[in-house]
Parts: sequence; structure tokens; C-alpha cells
Amino acid sequence: MNTLEIEINTTSNLALEVVKRVISENEKTNKIEEGDSGPLAVAAALSDFFKVALSIEGRPELDSEVMSEFGHQGMDLLDRISFQLRELDIVDQRDNLARVYAALAIWLARREAILDNLQGTAEGFANLVNAENDPPGLIHLCHLMEEVIQAASDNIKIDEDRSNPWRPWRVLNLNSGIAATRALDPELMKNVFEELGRHLPYDMPGFFADGKRQMLAQNVPEPVRDVMSEYAAKWPATSPH
Repeated sequence: MNTLEIEINTTSNLALEVVKRVISENEKTNKIEEGDSGPLAVAAALSDFFKVALSIEGRPELDSEVMSEFGHQGMDLLDRISFQLRELDIVDQRDNLARVYAALAIWLARREAILDNLQGTAEGFANLVNAENDPPGLIHLCHLMEEVIQAASDNIKIDEDRSNPWRPWRVLNLNSGIAATRALDPELMKNVFEELGRHLPYDMPGFFADGKRQMLAQNVPEPVRDVMSEYAAKWPATSPH
């Protein structure tokens, strides 16, 4: 189990590793021009962000609107770092950035921030779920994703435009279902599946049909198989005539 630490100093240190790698690589390649959006400027802004976050951590809760705006700024800076990683083709820091996104989102959610940018966070949790094989670790990630889902803005939760299958709301919710299933915890599966049905009703027939097919080829406990079969029957892939 590779525990995700929700502590701003740890998150700041991970972010520092990422930006140092970006700056070092860009000094060699000069792929990204320095300026207001260059690696040095973004690194400085991110450093300032985490200094403020550290000062907030030990203080009473701030107003939700203030924390939401602060969180928006932080996620925007992480998005800029993510862009720079891709531009410089740096792959060895993707896991660190995934952990920074996920940890910061949880930290903000626990301070009543409303999250209106889940792109990097959803991708980060997807990477963490894919890398985790230990049931306790998957259960832990499931609960963390639920915190982020609850903190999402109303505009995200409405999920009005479903044209993009990789939209963050869908990715985050489906990965919570995947984590619950792979954890082989029947009660957790039921709880998460009920939430999935409310959040992504259009995806449920395919999700449960695929889950049932995979379980037929795997040696999983009978109670786990029963839960998947129960929800596959509740959300049939084809409507009965």
C-alpha cells in the first residue's frame, strides 16, 4: 500500500521535485521560452502558493469562497506544470505530479473549497488506482475520491455535456468504481455503485456488464461476484422486450 499523504508540506516537497526536473530539462533543451509562463516563473508562483498553503494549514477554516479561489489558482499552476512536463517529454515525474494533484484536491476539499477544475486530479487518481494492487490501498483511494467527488462544483456534477468520454467527472467516478471492485470489498462496492448510479446513469449498463464479464474469467470471492451480478441485473445492457 502506497499511502497518499494529505499534508501540505509533503505535497509541496513533491511539487518541488517536479519543478526542479522541469527547470533542469528546459535549461538543456530550451524548448520553452522563459517569461510569464516559463518554467522559472511558474515555479516561483507555485512556491508562493505553497507558502500561503502552509500558513493556512494551522489556522481556523477560511471562507469557502476564499478557499475555492485559492484552490483554483493552485490547480491552474499545476496544469501549467503538467503542460511543461508534456512539452519536455519528462515521464519520470508523472507519478509525483499525480500525487500532488490528488493530495492538493483532498486538502482543499477538507477546507470546504469547491473544486471547479478536476482534469489533473481525475487523471492523477486514475494513475494511482492503476498502480495500486493492495486492497487496503484501493479502499483508501476510493474514500479519497469520494471526498473529491463531493467537493466538485455544481457545474461539474450536472454533467450536462457527455460528448467527451475522458471528461474528469466520468474518469473520477468510474475509477472509484474500479477501485472498489478491485478491492474485493462487497459493502464498499455496494456503496460506491449506488453513488455511481446517481452520478453516471448512462454508463452503468456498460460498466456492470464489463465487470461481470471480467469476473467470470477471474477467481474472485462469491460475495464479490454476487454484488456485481446484482448490479448488472439492475442496470441491464439491453432493455427487456
